[in-house]
Amino acid sequence: MLSYKNHLQIPYLALETARDAVKYCAVGSIVRAVTTAGWAWKYSKSLYGAGLSLAAGAIFGWTLGQEIANHHLQLYRLDTMAAQTKFIKWWQKKVEGQ
Repeated sequence: MLSYKNHLQIPYLALETARDAVKYCAVGSIVRAVTTAGWAWKYSKSLYGAGLSLAAGAIFGWTLGQEIANHHLQLYRLDTMAAQTKFIKWWQKKVEGQ
């Protein structure tokens, strides 16, 4: 079985690892949104306050999940410019072939 460090050396698996980071972001977003909305509702009983807390908590949770995924999956080691360049070359070949 390949470790995450080996995934970062193979371009396709590196993209797969980057896609796995979305799971961390989604979980962080859901957990943070529900907890902040719950706290706002518990202490203020304001529907608008709970709604705003839900939205803000989702944004903050997504950001926190992204940071956790970045460190846990070692995404900071990815060469994003090379991946973007490879994608653009692939897209040009696809468009020219049609």
